[in-house]
Amino acid sequence: NLLGWITADGEPAGGLEAAQDQCLAGVDGEVSSLHSLKDWVDIPGTERTVKEAQPGGTLQLTIDADLQWEVQRILAARVAEVGAEWGMVTVMNAKTGELIAVADVPTVDPNDPSATDAEDRGSRSFSAPFEPGSTFKALTAASVLDAGQADPTSGVVAPYRITPGNADINDSDYHDDERLTLTGVLIDSSNTGMSQFGERVSDQQRYQDMLDFGLGTESEVGFPAEASGDLNGGPDYWATDDQTKYATMFGQGLTTTAVQIASAYQTLANHGARMPVQLVRGCEHADGSVTGKPDQTPREVVSPQAADQTTAMLERVYLEGWLADQWNIPGYRVAAKTGTAQVADGEGGYRSEYLVSVSGYAPADDPQYVVSVSIFDAVTMNSSAASAPVFRDVMSQVLKKYRTVPSGAPAPELPASW
Repeated sequence: NLLGWITADGEPAGGLEAAQDQCLAGVDGEVSSLHSLKDWVDIPGTERTVKEAQPGGTLQLTIDADLQWEVQRILAARVAEVGAEWGMVTVMNAKTGELIAVADVPTVDPNDPSATDAEDRGSRSFSAPFEPGSTFKALTAASVLDAGQADPTSGVVAPYRITPGNADINDSDYHDDERLTLTGVLIDSSNTGMSQFGERVSDQQRYQDMLDFGLGTESEVGFPAEASGDLNGGPDYWATDDQTKYATMFGQGLTTTAVQIASAYQTLANHGARMPVQLVRGCEHADGSVTGKPDQTPREVVSPQAADQTTAMLERVYLEGWLADQWNIPGYRVAAKTGTAQVADGEGGYRSEYLVSVSGYAPADDPQYVVSVSIFDAVTMNSSAASAPVFRDVMSQVLKKYRTVPSGAPAPELPASW
């Protein structure tokens, strides 16, 4: 799904084989010779090389092949276990923006691509935009903090339903009014609470923050058929549709790709500085020279204080959220958020199936790696509980493989209510 394959005619098809053909393709040489007129047989000793053949380059990837194999195995087992239609896992270096694993299930067999349905042959992590749901709330919280409109202990009264303007917003389950801090809003994943915090920031500023997080445009990778996602018209349209305006605060009414969400969490993990997404380190030529090196210039999206406060709140989500027992990684502080998102049917409505996600990073006291998991239509467990074990097992494998130092202090205490 990531590398692509070669057709029977030797033409690149899909993935990096197609995207990086300019690097990978060699140049044919030419040989001439004299031959007999009667039967066109080459005359020995007359061959000469007119043009030397040039070998193709070697593509240097950021992918760790061993880790990729293990992540693929973990994801495939879970997709089968919960009866899901498909799944994807993205693992990113939090300091550099390098993708070290991008796994998709189902997996295309490069020896027989036609045996895989066309929609399963590419990398959904790049090409399948989706409404991210509550994993997006971390970004809204960071925008609110960065604008100085709240801190982790600021409070709102979060009812089951609110109707601001022409919008009708409700939480996933009925509850009485709750006095939640911003931290508590993330722990409880309250749509009504996040809407009240989100409206403190102008639509224009929220939109600009989304763009700065890397949403609404293709990543720097330039993967074939990569999607840009859709921010649904931005502030001009949001001003005419209150439902969309508020929905974009908690991850509905817009679409992102898995790589974009991983990049956004990389930004939070990296103290507010977004690194360009990298999949290819460069093209190494036969003479040893390397071209096509990616840009590695960071860009501040939110202040370090806002990013670090968001991290502290996501640690409380990890410790106090409803999946605390299912995604626990002993010895490490982890910042993470779940998401259960409706999936658009392409006709202005929603399908009955859900896309369930977990995104986060570790160690939260010195973030090194980001892991983002999304599973679609988990028949036997259509909630983020389907994704949580994948997040736990993949993150554990990453931390172990790279011998990441365990956390030395407990997560900061933050109140969930006031």
